[in-house]
Amino acid sequence: MKGPAASHPAPASPSFPRPRGGTLRSGIQSLAFAALFVSGLDLWLSGQQRLVLWAHLLIGLGLLVFLVPWLTRHVPTSLRQSRRRAFTNLSWALLACWTLLLGSGLVMAVPALLWLGGIVWFPQRPVTEALSLIHFWSSWLAAGGLVLHLTMRHWVWGRKWN
Repeated sequence: MKGPAASHPAPASPSFPRPRGGTLRSGIQSLAFAALFVSGLDLWLSGQQRLVLWAHLLIGLGLLVFLVPWLTRHVPTSLRQSRRRAFTNLSWALLACWTLLLGSGLVMAVPALLWLGGIVWFPQRPVTEALSLIHFWSSWLAAGGLVLHLTMRHWVWGRKWN
C-alpha cells in the first residue's frame, strides 16, 4: 500500500448496529400511544366525552399490560449494550416520564374501575387536578422523548456521543 492510508490507517471505531424498522409489537405500541395521545388531547380540550374517555381508559390499560413485560426485557439488555452516555441518560429520563404517565393514569382510572364494581368514589378535587396535570405534561414529555430516543437509536448522527 502506498500513500497516507499505508502510514496512517483509519482508527478502529466501535460499530453501532443500526436496526431499521421495528416489530409488530412495537408498531402496536406506537399506534396505541398515538391513539392515547390524540384522545387524551381531545379530552383535555373538549371536556368529558364518554366514548372517548372509555376508549382512552381501555387502550391505556391495554398498553400498560402490553408495555410492562416488554420494558422489563428491553431496558436491562439495552442499558448493558448502550455505549453512548447521552442516549443512556435520555433513556432513563424517558423511563421516568413513562412511569409518571402510566402511574398517574392508573391512579386516575381507579374511580372508573370502582364505579364498574358498584362503588362511587372520587378523590378530592386538588388530587384529581394534580394527577391530571402530571398525566398531561408527562404525555408531552414521553412523546418528545420517545421520538428523540428512537431517532438516536436508529440514526447515529456521529460516532462521538460520550
